[in-house]
Amino acid sequence: MKKILILGMIIGLFFGAQAQQKTTAKASSKAETTASKSAAPSKYTGTGAEIEFEKSYVDFGTLKVGDVKVVTITFKNIGKKPLILDDVISSCDCTTVEWSKEPVMPGQKGTIKARYAAKNVGLISKRLTVLSNANTDRVILQLKGEVK
Repeated sequence: MKKILILGMIIGLFFGAQAQQKTTAKASSKAETTASKSAAPSKYTGTGAEIEFEKSYVDFGTLKVGDVKVVTITFKNIGKKPLILDDVISSCDCTTVEWSKEPVMPGQKGTIKARYAAKNVGLISKRLTVLSNANTDRVILQLKGEVK
């Protein structure tokens, strides 16, 4: 009886493994087909919102300790649906941000205002992480400069 039970378990495992291989092969084939279709020459091929920045970095230049630098970063919704910024996260407490809370309609522009307070001498290398409902839902902007 034990032999029959063990044989049944082995056969069940074999068929389960075969079914898993077929499912994985189908998913892999489907992903390859989708990837080849998405390699269109157009920069944007989605149907939702899409964000495009004029620049992905800001150079503050040279600052002195205690200086405050405010920059406005402009973006555009190049998608087909309204763009909503969910959050803009600074990599440190020395940089505060404000951004457009209203939806940005297709073809329209919005802004992110970053305020940097120079506290320590050295190179500046900060990040702003922009989270939105765009197809590219996470964009990282760089803030660079030097405090002397």
